[in-house]
Amino acid sequence: MILTDQISRILRDFGITVFFGIPGIHNLPFYRVFHADGHKLVTVRHEQSAAFMADGFARASGRIAGCLLIDGPGFLNAATAIAQARADSIPMVVLTPCGASTESGKLHELTGQAAVSREITRAHMRLDRMTTVSSLCDFLDNSLRRNRPGPIHLEVPLTLLDYDLSAEEDWRPARKEQEITDSTFSDAIEVLKNAIQPVIIVGGGVLHAQRELVEFAEMIDAPVVNTTNAKGILPSGHRLSVGYSPSFPEIRDLIQNADVVIALGTELGETDFDFFLTNKNVECQCLIRVDVDPDQLSSNASADIGIVGDSRKVLQSILKQDLHKEHEKNERVLQTREQVQKNIHFNRDMHAFLQVIQEQTDILVGDSSQPNYYAQLLYEPDMVRGYFHSVTGFGTLGYSIPATIGAKIAQPDERVACLVGDGGAAFTLSELQTASQLSLGIPFIIWNNEGYGEIDKAMFSESTARYYTSPRPPNFALIAQAFYMNFRQPQNLSHLRNDLATAYREDTPTIIEVSEPEFMRKDHWISWFEETV
Repeated sequence: MILTDQISRILRDFGITVFFGIPGIHNLPFYRVFHADGHKLVTVRHEQSAAFMADGFARASGRIAGCLLIDGPGFLNAATAIAQARADSIPMVVLTPCGASTESGKLHELTGQAAVSREITRAHMRLDRMTTVSSLCDFLDNSLRRNRPGPIHLEVPLTLLDYDLSAEEDWRPARKEQEITDSTFSDAIEVLKNAIQPVIIVGGGVLHAQRELVEFAEMIDAPVVNTTNAKGILPSGHRLSVGYSPSFPEIRDLIQNADVVIALGTELGETDFDFFLTNKNVECQCLIRVDVDPDQLSSNASADIGIVGDSRKVLQSILKQDLHKEHEKNERVLQTREQVQKNIHFNRDMHAFLQVIQEQTDILVGDSSQPNYYAQLLYEPDMVRGYFHSVTGFGTLGYSIPATIGAKIAQPDERVACLVGDGGAAFTLSELQTASQLSLGIPFIIWNNEGYGEIDKAMFSESTARYYTSPRPPNFALIAQAFYMNFRQPQNLSHLRNDLATAYREDTPTIIEVSEPEFMRKDHWISWFEETV
């Protein structure tokens, strides 16, 4: 069996059967074999979008997809999106060919491709004639199942495409990890037993442990604060769900006043905990941190007690302990939410806009734009993996259009929508053709403030002078026509609700252009509020 066949079957054994990419002369052998093996191959318009789609696929479903790219320019085109996935710990497999290290002047030549890869991925492996089936499987097992999630890169020299990896023995996964019972775990249990006002902070590293997290929160009767990547981790309306964003001072006070904080699977990073750029780290009286990555135990806030391990396994071990506390009304949650609602500089119009989207949508994918900054603070989806965006971590633009496509491919039965500004949409606008060709009934909500609206606000807050040219958006109605899509331009919230409902019933994607100057006119809103309040 030649190498391309072996890789195809090994990746299938690891549950990776969907690949996004662009075929080229160097990776056509993989396309031929993967197609014959029944893998789903999605052709994109730009390699950056391939990695964004794999990212959205993973966030929406918890499953891993692959990127099938050419070496050199294809890999570099995807580099920004790969780095975004690394920053947010989103797993994917990037598969590219590569030339021999001694070659020069060859097609797609990038002799430093491995060096670039090591900077932007979690793990890199270049196959050679010493590689065996077992060593490749061990690499995948450690990278995808045991260590901190993130993109990994497999480089296959063109000279090895017809090579047969040695398979002298059958590969078996390493022995199952033992129950976590080290001294730091015992210390954490003792602290939790004596806790009077505990608080739980959860990040994206807990999404696969939702059931255990809910049971743990109810067992110790602790408010749950979630990052953006963990929105929806508690069922909607749960008495222990704080909601909102931990950047709000009222929620930071809740954390600071807790006698014990247990942070699970979160970096405690700036974009979640210091969105307003106060340059203040999270402060805790006693901090217990649980993370699969030992480096995270001292990142942004040093743990008083640090436990290295997968959050699900740690929670399963904790749940075996006798930590049950009397359930109360949990006034801390109610008071915190009331204080946020009272003190926030509340844009009623934007909140109502997001509420309409939430009513109609199961999974919303966002980009850096005005409504998504509000969504980071206020949006509360009804399900885990129900909202994510690229504002966290690396903070790329152009994320949401391809990531929404990846999410819809992963969850075809869910109502999946994209929320993007006209500036961000321009980065990956061509992928609307991909959605159209695949007959994906996605509403692409484009918030049109005629250029880089948020950057304009930042500029004019410093100076009355304009020192850059904001890009003029295209005619989105004509774009929809050219890409064989539907087009809607709602004038109020009632129109928006109807347009979303219609879009989800279609097999054709829809551009829903929301013109900020027109849509936010007060006279358009009065009748809607009179009807609904």
